[in-house]
Amino acid sequence: MRYFGWLVALALLFASPVYAAEPFAETSLATQGKIVVGQQVSIDVDVYVPNFFTSPPQFPLLDVPNAIVTLPDERAQNLVKSVNGEEYSGIRRTYFIIPQIAGEFTLPTASVPLAYAKVPGQSTPATINLPAVTFVAADLPPGAEASAFSATRAELNETLDGDPANLKVGDTLVRTVTLFATGTRAMMLPQLSFDVPDGVKLYRQAPTLADNVDGSGRERGSSRTERVTYVMDREGTFTLPALTVTWFDTENMQAQRAELKPLVLAAKAKPATAIAIAPDLPQAKEAPDRLSIRSMLGIGITILAVLVLAFLLHRLWPRMERWVDARKQARAQSEPTRYRELLAALNSGDAKRAYSALNLWTKAMGFRSATDWAEASNDRSMQDALAGFERDLFGPPHPPTQGSARILASAMLAWRVKYRRRDRRSFTVTRALPPLNPPLGNWQRPARNNSV
Repeated sequence: MRYFGWLVALALLFASPVYAAEPFAETSLATQGKIVVGQQVSIDVDVYVPNFFTSPPQFPLLDVPNAIVTLPDERAQNLVKSVNGEEYSGIRRTYFIIPQIAGEFTLPTASVPLAYAKVPGQSTPATINLPAVTFVAADLPPGAEASAFSATRAELNETLDGDPANLKVGDTLVRTVTLFATGTRAMMLPQLSFDVPDGVKLYRQAPTLADNVDGSGRERGSSRTERVTYVMDREGTFTLPALTVTWFDTENMQAQRAELKPLVLAAKAKPATAIAIAPDLPQAKEAPDRLSIRSMLGIGITILAVLVLAFLLHRLWPRMERWVDARKQARAQSEPTRYRELLAALNSGDAKRAYSALNLWTKAMGFRSATDWAEASNDRSMQDALAGFERDLFGPPHPPTQGSARILASAMLAWRVKYRRRDRRSFTVTRALPPLNPPLGNWQRPARNNSV
């Protein structure tokens, strides 16, 4: 029995890598320290697969009672992890949870569908379950209950389209006020209160909400922009009260205020103008009715156009056939076709073949080389992944690894999904000439690499 137990243990030990080479997920609470009501809590969710993704994981929208849960698109991150000697490619997404009452909150388990290259050259669908994660939110400290929202920083800024001290009766002044905050979402920013005295009329437009925008200090945050128009109804000097927003600082755990100073408007009487009545214009005479002649002329033109079109089709048909053949050939060299060839090359494990397919794909995208494409993508993860892949391919000899190819495949998949969904109109294709004296780094490509 003793030897039998050792045999079972050894069998499980050797079999563990086979069973471990399956997709899995990890969750972690990214927000540290004390958590209070209204504070934005970040929860990282990491999904890993052996080899690389062939279809990105579809993270679901989750519902947590007495809390607001969001999943922003800009929080995707590519990962690589080694487990028991097996390399995994990963994608991280971050859920934001804002508790509305004090108590314990749990990010529930959920199913995430995906596809990955389990077998070379094939796409294998899979579904994994997210582990649950729990945190506790406390009430706001005494004196902070009146805070409109919680954040790590907040500020108010304004712009005017004219001089408030040089107005006339009937003039308008447009005032744009922006409330910017970090550590919260735009939906949590409160509506601003604009009060006006008698003699000034107020017209306000619908607010504009935005997440993941730049603030005055180049930090990323959320904003609420309110635009109002003041109309001077009579002559005089009018003082608009200060704009004040009270918010709770989650880093220092105390109430803060963002404020704009009072605004003074001065309107003078409008000069009198002469009023004149425009003379009546003579009525144009109606043209005689020639409907029947026009109808006959239209029928004749239509018959002539049909005959001309038939003649042109007869003469141009051979050219049209050649054009269709050219379109088929162009489709064979199109970006989707080159992309499928690139995925197959990355999955084959042949680095030179993969690099050749990468150059063909970037040329189909309109670029001279993969390096030009990576620089134009403005994606740091993509640029780092391409640099690592080129170091493994062209750098000094080292033990073979597939980690850089998997990182590049995952980064390309994330970039291409984003490019096709949102940024296709804003992505600029640049065809720069090759540099006359390209700089050399710590590694250098071979002088001849025609085989790639």
